[in-house]
Amino acid sequence: MVTTYERQPSPLLRDHISCYSLREIDTEGADLLKPLCANDETFLAFWLTKTPVLYATGKGVSQVDVRARHLFGLQSRFNGYQTFNGKHRFFGVQFKSNGFYSIFGIPMHHLKNNLLHGDDVIGDHVRFLEEQLCEAATMEEMVQLADAFFTPVMLRHGIPNGQRQIAAACHIIRQGRYNSIPGIAGYVNMSIRSFEQKFVEQVGITPVAFARIKRFHQAVEMKLKTPEQSWTSIAASCSYFDQMHLIKDFKVFAGATPKAFFQHLPPPPEHFVKEEV
Repeated sequence: MVTTYERQPSPLLRDHISCYSLREIDTEGADLLKPLCANDETFLAFWLTKTPVLYATGKGVSQVDVRARHLFGLQSRFNGYQTFNGKHRFFGVQFKSNGFYSIFGIPMHHLKNNLLHGDDVIGDHVRFLEEQLCEAATMEEMVQLADAFFTPVMLRHGIPNGQRQIAAACHIIRQGRYNSIPGIAGYVNMSIRSFEQKFVEQVGITPVAFARIKRFHQAVEMKLKTPEQSWTSIAASCSYFDQMHLIKDFKVFAGATPKAFFQHLPPPPEHFVKEEV
C-alpha cells in the first residue's frame, strides 16, 4: 500500500517545483517493485525512516544508503528498479522539467540518468533540512521548511536567461501541442540554435527526446485509466506511427513491452491525497 500526500509549494516557487509529497509505504512483508522508467523531471528524496531500499540496475543490485539525500536526475531511459520491503516514509521534492536548473543553475546533463547524493550537488547544508523534516509533526510544517530552504536559493541565483521560454516550451510539449522544433522555437521567440542549446542545458535532453518521453507517459496513463483499451488504439491516440513504434519506445523507456510491463511489473498503485492551499 502506497499513500501519497501532495502539496503545492509557495507561489514564488511554483514555476520551479511541481509539488512536495509525503509517501508512506507499507509492503506488509512482500517485495514492492518500482520500475525506474524514463521521466523528464528531477526528484529529491529525504528518507524519514531508515528501512533499507534495494536499487537494481544493469550493474547489479545494491542497497541504497538511506542516510543520503537522494537526487534522481532526469531519466532518459529505463534504469532498473527500486525494491521496497517493510515500512518506508519519505518526503519528496518534484522539480519541474527545468526547475532544478532554474533554482541551482546546474547544467542538467550532469544529473541525467544518475542517482546522486544531494549533498554532492546542492551542498552539505541540505542535511539540515532533512533533520528538520524528520522532526516535523505535520505535512504543513514540512512544506514550510522546504519553502524556507528553496526560496532564498532561488532569489540568490535569480531567474536564468531563457528560463521562462524553456518552461513555456515544456508546457507546450506536455499539452500535446508539439509540432516541430522551428515551430516551438518561434512560439517562444528564440532562434532554433539557441532554443535547442538552452533546452539541453536546462532540461538535460533535446526537445525531441522530451516529447518522446511525454508521449510514453501519455500512453501509460491512458492504459491505467482505460485498461480495456487496446494498445493499437492507444498507439493511434498518442500519435505513434503504429503499435510497433509504441513497443519500441516502451522497451527503451520501461525496459519491457507494454504487455509485459503491465502484466508482470505494473507501476505500484498509489492512493493520492492532494491538499490545496
